[in-house]
Amino acid sequence: MPPPPPPKAVTPEWVFTLLWTVLAVLIVALVTAGMIILFMKTGWEGVWKLTLIGTCGLFAVMSVLVIVGGALDIRKLFRRLREREASGDDDGD
Repeated sequence: MPPPPPPKAVTPEWVFTLLWTVLAVLIVALVTAGMIILFMKTGWEGVWKLTLIGTCGLFAVMSVLVIVGGALDIRKLFRRLREREASGDDDGD
């Protein structure tokens, strides 16, 4: 007897696509409104200062993510090598 099929999703997939789209549009609108308000209060100097600080912050976050992801990949590589060595597989060399 085959296993029963998995239950059908309660929420249709298009709902999540629509929510992500609305969220992206709202974020862009809020950032744009914030930049306009910042420009009106501080001029171009404030806009470029915020841009520099924001991009440096994003670079720092991305650097940490790459370091952590690379370390996890190296651990996975060593685990696979140990498993291959323990099982006695030969790579054909």
